[in-house]
Amino acid sequence: MALEMNQPVQLVLQRRVVRSRVIRTMKHEVYIDALRDEEMELTPLIGDKIAVRWAEDDVLYQQIGRVSEVLDPIPIIVVRLEGPPRVVEFRQATRVRVGLPLEYGLLRPDSEMLVTTTMDISSTGLRFPAAVKLWMGLELRLRVRVEQRILEVTGKVVRVAPKARELRGRQSWETAVQFTKITPGDRKLLEQFVRRQQSRLQIGRS
Repeated sequence: MALEMNQPVQLVLQRRVVRSRVIRTMKHEVYIDALRDEEMELTPLIGDKIAVRWAEDDVLYQQIGRVSEVLDPIPIIVVRLEGPPRVVEFRQATRVRVGLPLEYGLLRPDSEMLVTTTMDISSTGLRFPAAVKLWMGLELRLRVRVEQRILEVTGKVVRVAPKARELRGRQSWETAVQFTKITPGDRKLLEQFVRRQQSRLQIGRS
């Protein structure tokens, strides 16, 4: 588990949680973008110990680090991570492993829609094998078939596997997407679908 370029992160500074993003990573050091203007006074000093948090598959992780540099004039915060990451919050949405027909593409109306199947799904997001390596923060148009309905939602890429794997003779990158635009009705439908799938799995095990 490693932080990647453009990955959204949270920094715990002076008992406040502020949002930023990773600019680049080098060995155990992470370069983090400048804070927003209204939070600039919270920029840590060299030697300060801070916590870096990030979400992966609806789980919030935290890793402690020490500020090794503050590069002006941005300023970019360089953090040397120490020790392993730990889970600070489990996802609230239940996720179920299921292969549903999925089409995905860029938000542009003329964008080509690629076809695949989901690896798992919840009411807040899904995972799927992408034919190309997408990048963190990219927004996608998604069409997923849930039983007899096709749900059209918008999602943001929150994780991409660093290495491709072979799937049916082709390379694919495991990609996690968090829904950013979904109707309340579609979210409720997904919640009901996930509960039914879980019940079937539990009955099968028993």
